[in-house]
Amino acid sequence: MKELYDYIDEVQDVIGYEFNNQDLLAQAFTRSSYSTQYGGENNEVLEFLGDRILDFYVVKIIADEFGSTKSHSDYYDPNYDDDEFFIAAHKNESTFTELKKEIVSNKNLAKRIDELELAQFMFLGDSDLKNHVERVEKVKADLFEAILGAIAIDSNWDPETLENAVGNLLEIGDFFDGIEVEEERPDRYKFENAITTLKEMGEHGYCSIPEYTTPDEQVVQKGKLWWSCTCYVRNWGIRETGLGTSKKTAKRYAAYLVLCKRFNLQDEFEENGGDD
Repeated sequence: MKELYDYIDEVQDVIGYEFNNQDLLAQAFTRSSYSTQYGGENNEVLEFLGDRILDFYVVKIIADEFGSTKSHSDYYDPNYDDDEFFIAAHKNESTFTELKKEIVSNKNLAKRIDELELAQFMFLGDSDLKNHVERVEKVKADLFEAILGAIAIDSNWDPETLENAVGNLLEIGDFFDGIEVEEERPDRYKFENAITTLKEMGEHGYCSIPEYTTPDEQVVQKGKLWWSCTCYVRNWGIRETGLGTSKKTAKRYAAYLVLCKRFNLQDEFEENGGDD
Protein backbone atom coordinates (compact mmCIF):
# COMPACT_ATOMS: atom_id res chain seq x y z
CA MET A 1 0.00 0.00 0.00
CA LYS A 2 1.12 3.56 -0.70
CA GLU A 3 0.82 6.56 1.60
CA LEU A 4 -1.95 8.78 0.23
CA TYR A 5 -0.41 12.08 1.38
CA ASP A 6 2.76 11.31 -0.58
CA TYR A 7 0.70 11.14 -3.79
CA ILE A 8 -2.07 13.61 -3.01
CA ASP A 9 -1.63 15.68 -6.17
CA GLU A 10 -1.51 12.63 -8.41
CA VAL A 11 -4.64 11.20 -6.78
CA GLN A 12 -6.54 14.45 -7.24
CA ASP A 13 -5.48 14.55 -10.90
CA VAL A 14 -6.81 11.03 -11.38
CA ILE A 15 -10.09 11.88 -9.66
CA GLY A 16 -10.39 15.11 -11.62
CA TYR A 17 -11.17 17.26 -8.61
CA GLU A 18 -8.92 19.39 -6.38
CA PHE A 19 -10.01 19.38 -2.75
CA ASN A 20 -10.12 22.50 -0.63
CA ASN A 21 -10.09 20.24 2.43
CA GLN A 22 -7.73 17.37 1.75
CA ASP A 23 -8.72 15.70 5.02
CA LEU A 24 -12.05 14.86 3.38
CA LEU A 25 -10.19 13.07 0.61
CA ALA A 26 -8.16 11.15 3.21
CA GLN A 27 -11.38 10.23 5.03
CA ALA A 28 -12.80 8.79 1.82
CA PHE A 29 -9.83 6.39 1.70
CA THR A 30 -10.04 5.40 5.38
CA ARG A 31 -11.59 2.06 6.29
CA SER A 32 -13.30 1.54 9.65
CA SER A 33 -10.61 -0.99 10.58
CA TYR A 34 -8.04 1.82 10.44
CA SER A 35 -10.11 4.38 12.37
CA THR A 36 -10.90 1.80 15.04
CA GLN A 37 -7.23 1.02 15.45
CA TYR A 38 -5.77 4.51 15.12
CA GLY A 39 -8.67 6.94 15.67
CA GLY A 40 -10.29 9.48 13.38
CA GLU A 41 -13.25 9.19 11.04
CA ASN A 42 -13.80 6.46 8.45
CA ASN A 43 -15.43 6.56 5.04
CA GLU A 44 -18.74 4.86 5.85
CA VAL A 45 -20.86 8.04 6.02
CA LEU A 46 -19.20 9.42 2.89
CA GLU A 47 -19.94 6.12 1.15
CA PHE A 48 -23.61 6.47 2.17
CA LEU A 49 -23.74 9.96 0.64
CA GLY A 50 -21.90 8.89 -2.49
CA ASP A 51 -24.31 6.02 -3.08
CA ARG A 52 -27.25 8.45 -3.25
CA ILE A 53 -25.31 10.94 -5.35
CA LEU A 54 -24.34 8.22 -7.79
CA ASP A 55 -27.92 7.04 -8.31
CA PHE A 56 -29.25 10.55 -8.84
CA TYR A 57 -26.65 11.77 -11.32
CA VAL A 58 -26.50 8.56 -13.33
CA VAL A 59 -30.27 8.83 -13.85
CA LYS A 60 -29.91 12.53 -14.70
CA ILE A 61 -27.15 11.88 -17.22
CA ILE A 62 -29.24 9.14 -18.88
CA ALA A 63 -32.26 11.47 -19.00
CA ASP A 64 -30.19 14.31 -20.46
CA GLU A 65 -28.65 11.98 -23.04
CA PHE A 66 -31.83 10.37 -24.31
CA GLY A 67 -34.74 12.43 -22.99
CA SER A 68 -36.47 15.62 -23.98
CA THR A 69 -39.86 17.29 -23.97
CA LYS A 70 -42.05 16.88 -27.03
CA SER A 71 -41.66 20.53 -28.06
CA HIS A 72 -38.01 19.80 -28.91
CA SER A 73 -38.97 16.89 -31.15
CA ASP A 74 -38.74 17.02 -34.94
CA TYR A 75 -42.28 15.64 -34.96
CA TYR A 76 -43.83 18.05 -32.46
CA ASP A 77 -47.18 19.41 -33.56
CA PRO A 78 -48.84 21.78 -31.04
CA ASN A 79 -52.22 20.96 -32.55
CA TYR A 80 -51.92 17.30 -31.57
CA ASP A 81 -49.20 16.95 -28.93
CA ASP A 82 -48.86 17.89 -25.28
CA ASP A 83 -45.38 19.01 -24.23
CA GLU A 84 -44.63 15.76 -22.41
CA PHE A 85 -41.29 14.18 -21.52
CA PHE A 86 -40.16 11.26 -23.66
CA ILE A 87 -37.11 9.12 -24.32
CA ALA A 88 -35.77 9.55 -27.85
CA ALA A 89 -34.29 6.08 -28.15
CA HIS A 90 -35.54 2.66 -29.18
CA LYS A 91 -35.55 1.46 -25.59
CA ASN A 92 -38.16 1.14 -22.87
CA GLU A 93 -38.13 2.02 -19.19
CA SER A 94 -37.03 -1.46 -18.10
CA THR A 95 -34.03 -1.32 -20.44
CA PHE A 96 -32.85 1.93 -18.89
CA THR A 97 -33.41 0.48 -15.43
CA GLU A 98 -31.05 -2.36 -16.31
CA LEU A 99 -28.58 0.10 -17.85
CA LYS A 100 -28.56 2.15 -14.66
CA LYS A 101 -28.06 -0.97 -12.53
CA GLU A 102 -25.10 -1.99 -14.66
CA ILE A 103 -23.48 1.44 -14.39
CA VAL A 104 -23.79 1.69 -10.58
CA SER A 105 -23.06 -1.98 -9.87
CA ASN A 106 -20.28 -2.91 -7.46
CA LYS A 107 -18.62 -4.73 -10.32
CA ASN A 108 -18.40 -1.59 -12.46
CA LEU A 109 -17.39 0.73 -9.60
CA ALA A 110 -14.65 -1.69 -8.54
CA LYS A 111 -13.49 -1.94 -12.15
CA ARG A 112 -13.15 1.84 -12.33
CA ILE A 113 -11.18 1.94 -9.05
CA ASP A 114 -8.84 -0.67 -10.55
CA GLU A 115 -8.47 1.30 -13.77
CA LEU A 116 -7.73 4.48 -11.79
CA GLU A 117 -5.35 2.52 -9.51
CA LEU A 118 -6.80 4.07 -6.36
CA ALA A 119 -7.20 1.07 -4.05
CA GLN A 120 -3.49 1.13 -3.22
CA PHE A 121 -3.96 4.40 -1.30
CA MET A 122 -6.55 3.15 1.21
CA PHE A 123 -5.86 3.44 4.94
CA LEU A 124 -6.35 -0.10 6.30
CA GLY A 125 -6.15 -1.54 9.78
CA ASP A 126 -4.09 -4.64 10.52
CA SER A 127 -7.03 -7.01 10.03
CA ASP A 128 -7.82 -5.56 6.58
CA LEU A 129 -4.15 -5.68 5.59
CA LYS A 130 -3.95 -9.31 6.63
CA ASN A 131 -7.05 -10.21 4.60
CA HIS A 132 -6.09 -8.04 1.58
CA VAL A 133 -9.50 -6.38 1.51
CA GLU A 134 -8.20 -3.90 -1.09
CA ARG A 135 -8.85 -6.70 -3.57
CA VAL A 136 -12.50 -7.14 -2.56
CA GLU A 137 -15.06 -5.83 -5.06
CA LYS A 138 -17.42 -4.34 -2.45
CA VAL A 139 -14.55 -2.55 -0.66
CA LYS A 140 -13.44 -0.91 -3.89
CA ALA A 141 -17.04 0.05 -4.76
CA ASP A 142 -17.40 1.64 -1.31
CA LEU A 143 -14.22 3.63 -1.95
CA PHE A 144 -15.67 4.92 -5.24
CA GLU A 145 -18.85 6.09 -3.51
CA ALA A 146 -16.93 7.60 -0.59
CA ILE A 147 -14.88 9.70 -3.02
CA LEU A 148 -18.12 11.10 -4.45
CA GLY A 149 -19.39 11.80 -0.94
CA ALA A 150 -16.18 13.67 -0.12
CA ILE A 151 -16.48 15.74 -3.30
CA ALA A 152 -20.08 16.61 -2.37
CA ILE A 153 -19.08 17.92 1.06
CA ASP A 154 -15.99 19.73 -0.20
CA SER A 155 -17.85 21.41 -3.10
CA ASN A 156 -20.82 22.33 -0.88
CA TRP A 157 -22.97 20.05 -3.03
CA ASP A 158 -22.32 21.96 -6.23
CA PRO A 159 -24.54 20.27 -8.86
CA GLU A 160 -22.24 20.87 -11.83
CA THR A 161 -19.20 19.61 -9.92
CA LEU A 162 -21.02 16.46 -8.83
CA GLU A 163 -22.41 15.68 -12.27
CA ASN A 164 -18.98 16.14 -13.82
CA ALA A 165 -17.41 13.94 -11.14
CA VAL A 166 -19.89 11.12 -11.79
CA GLY A 167 -19.50 11.36 -15.56
CA ASN A 168 -15.71 11.53 -15.47
CA LEU A 169 -15.07 8.88 -12.81
CA LEU A 170 -17.43 6.43 -14.48
CA GLU A 171 -16.59 7.29 -18.10
CA ILE A 172 -20.32 6.95 -18.41
CA GLY A 173 -20.46 7.79 -22.12
CA ASP A 174 -18.96 4.39 -22.92
CA PHE A 175 -22.21 2.77 -21.77
CA PHE A 176 -24.21 4.68 -24.36
CA ASP A 177 -22.33 3.35 -27.39
CA GLY A 178 -24.63 1.38 -29.64
CA ILE A 179 -27.89 2.76 -28.24
CA GLU A 180 -29.97 3.97 -31.16
CA VAL A 181 -31.09 7.52 -30.48
CA GLU A 182 -32.95 8.28 -33.68
CA GLU A 183 -36.43 9.34 -32.71
CA GLU A 184 -39.16 6.98 -33.84
CA ARG A 185 -41.69 8.43 -36.26
CA PRO A 186 -45.10 8.84 -34.58
CA ASP A 187 -47.84 6.50 -35.83
CA ARG A 188 -49.85 9.30 -37.42
CA TYR A 189 -46.96 10.11 -39.80
CA LYS A 190 -46.34 6.51 -40.82
CA PHE A 191 -47.15 5.30 -44.32
CA GLU A 192 -49.97 2.96 -43.30
CA ASN A 193 -51.84 5.75 -41.47
CA ALA A 194 -51.28 8.61 -43.93
CA ILE A 195 -54.76 8.67 -45.51
CA THR A 196 -56.48 8.58 -42.11
CA THR A 197 -54.19 11.28 -40.72
CA LEU A 198 -54.87 13.70 -43.58
CA LYS A 199 -58.61 12.96 -43.37
CA GLU A 200 -58.68 13.72 -39.64
CA MET A 201 -56.64 16.90 -40.12
CA GLY A 202 -59.13 18.05 -42.74
CA GLU A 203 -62.12 17.25 -40.55
CA HIS A 204 -60.62 19.20 -37.65
CA GLY A 205 -59.88 22.23 -39.84
CA TYR A 206 -56.13 21.86 -39.63
CA CYS A 207 -56.00 21.68 -43.42
CA SER A 208 -58.42 21.60 -46.33
CA ILE A 209 -60.00 18.26 -47.21
CA PRO A 210 -57.40 16.32 -49.26
CA GLU A 211 -58.30 15.83 -52.93
CA TYR A 212 -57.20 12.63 -54.69
CA THR A 213 -56.91 12.02 -58.41
CA THR A 214 -56.28 8.51 -59.73
CA PRO A 215 -55.87 8.07 -63.54
CA ASP A 216 -57.53 5.07 -65.19
CA GLU A 217 -54.33 4.06 -66.92
CA GLN A 218 -51.12 2.79 -65.35
CA VAL A 219 -47.79 4.51 -65.94
CA VAL A 220 -44.41 3.00 -66.79
CA GLN A 221 -41.43 3.85 -64.62
CA LYS A 222 -38.08 2.03 -64.59
CA GLY A 223 -39.53 -0.60 -66.88
CA LYS A 224 -42.43 -1.45 -64.58
CA LEU A 225 -46.15 -0.67 -64.62
CA TRP A 226 -47.47 1.37 -61.68
CA TRP A 227 -50.75 2.84 -60.56
CA SER A 228 -50.49 6.54 -59.71
CA CYS A 229 -52.46 8.86 -57.47
CA THR A 230 -52.11 12.58 -56.83
CA CYS A 231 -53.01 14.08 -53.47
CA TYR A 232 -53.67 17.83 -53.28
CA VAL A 233 -54.13 19.77 -50.05
CA ARG A 234 -55.31 23.10 -51.32
CA ASN A 235 -54.66 25.45 -48.37
CA TRP A 236 -51.14 24.02 -47.88
CA GLY A 237 -50.43 24.41 -51.59
CA ILE A 238 -48.96 20.89 -51.61
CA ARG A 239 -49.53 18.44 -54.47
CA GLU A 240 -47.74 15.07 -54.45
CA THR A 241 -48.02 12.02 -56.70
CA GLY A 242 -47.45 8.53 -55.37
CA LEU A 243 -46.87 5.31 -57.29
CA GLY A 244 -47.85 1.82 -56.16
CA THR A 245 -48.61 -1.68 -57.32
CA SER A 246 -52.29 -1.01 -56.57
CA LYS A 247 -54.53 2.04 -56.60
CA LYS A 248 -54.89 1.79 -52.81
CA THR A 249 -51.12 1.75 -52.28
CA ALA A 250 -50.62 4.66 -54.67
CA LYS A 251 -53.25 6.72 -52.80
CA ARG A 252 -51.67 5.94 -49.44
CA TYR A 253 -48.23 6.85 -50.75
CA ALA A 254 -49.49 10.16 -52.16
CA ALA A 255 -50.98 11.08 -48.79
CA TYR A 256 -47.75 10.01 -47.10
CA LEU A 257 -45.69 12.24 -49.42
CA VAL A 258 -47.93 15.21 -48.59
CA LEU A 259 -47.30 14.67 -44.88
CA CYS A 260 -43.56 14.36 -45.51
CA LYS A 261 -43.56 17.59 -47.48
CA ARG A 262 -45.66 19.50 -44.95
CA PHE A 263 -43.72 18.39 -41.87
CA ASN A 264 -40.30 18.14 -43.49
CA LEU A 265 -40.02 14.39 -42.92
CA GLN A 266 -37.84 11.95 -44.79
CA ASP A 267 -39.53 9.73 -47.36
CA GLU A 268 -38.62 6.24 -46.14
CA PHE A 269 -39.64 4.65 -49.45
CA GLU A 270 -38.17 6.98 -52.05
CA GLU A 271 -36.34 4.15 -53.80
CA ASN A 272 -39.36 1.86 -54.18
CA GLY A 273 -42.37 4.12 -53.95
CA GLY A 274 -44.99 2.99 -51.47
CA ASP A 275 -44.04 -0.67 -51.92
CA ASP A 276 -41.16 -1.43 -49.60
